[in-house]
Order: sequence, then structure tokens, then C-alpha cells
Amino acid sequence: MGEPEDIDIESGEEQQQEEQPREGFSIGKLIEWLLANMIPVIIAVVISIIFIVIYVNAQISKKSEEEYETHKLSAKPDPKAIFTLDDFKVNTADRDEPHFIRVKFYVAYDGENNKLQTELIDRKIQLRYIILSILNSKQKMEIDTNALKEVLCEEIKNAINNVLKYGEVEDVFYDEFVIS
Repeated sequence: MGEPEDIDIESGEEQQQEEQPREGFSIGKLIEWLLANMIPVIIAVVISIIFIVIYVNAQISKKSEEEYETHKLSAKPDPKAIFTLDDFKVNTADRDEPHFIRVKFYVAYDGENNKLQTELIDRKIQLRYIILSILNSKQKMEIDTNALKEVLCEEIKNAINNVLKYGEVEDVFYDEFVIS
């Protein structure tokens, strides 16, 4: 008789297990799981983004500090003579947002070379055309710093010297270099 009681007890346990609700899909459990597992991931992503932003800002500020460092320009010897090429008013080569340049150029040359002085006067229109062509080919970002303006002056000097027959200009200077 001990056996039937054991069977009844076991069958009673089976009935209790069957009466318990089975685990199935539940929105509440899904939300609980998401909160338990996703919040640490979201926090880690946010912290990573904050560190990335701080790092990028530090790099940008270093670059801007380097860009705005004072460049010590070497003093150039006084030229013997200056030839004025008048004002230039030119549009840049920028396609997205055109800019306007207003600048006045001067060339320095050996004042004792009378043939060169005469040639500069005679070729003034040609020299202006050369400079206009160079300026028209430049975008704002190619001429917006002092170092880039010096490169531009060197380019103009070389272009002018390529057409001169009786000497060379020693340097090119600018006045009122305005980009708008």
C-alpha cells in the first residue's frame, strides 16, 4: 500500500507542475531583458563617443594652434627699384562659392638695369595678364594664409621672369590683399 501513496504523491506533483504557467513570450520579460542587457551597452557607447569627441577636439585645436603660429619672416634686402602693377580685382576659381580678390602687386628689380625698367613699362599689360591668369586659377583655400600668399608671389615672380628678356624681377610684393 505504500506504493499507491507514492504514486499519488508523484501524480500530485505532476499536477502542480502542469498548473504552473508555462514560460512563453512576454513583453514584460522582453523589456526586462533589454533593460538588463542593453543599458550597459548604451552607456559604453555614449562614453566612447564622449572620449572620441574630446580627442578629436584636442587634435583640431592642436592643428589650429600650429596654423596660427607666428611665422618669422626673414627680412628681405631693400630692392633698388619698385614697379607698380596697379590694382587687381578678380574672381577666384571656386565653383561652390565664388570669392572676390582685391590686391595690388609691386615687383622689385635692379634699378640700374634701364633695359629691364623699359621692358617692364612696355610689357605692363602682358604682366598684368599673367597675374590675372594666375589669380583666376586659384581657389580661396589656395591663397588664404600668409604662407600661401608668399607661394603665390613666388609663382608670379617666376611667371614674370619667364617672359622678360633683359633681366629678372627680384621679388613680388602685394598690398591690400583682400578676399571676400
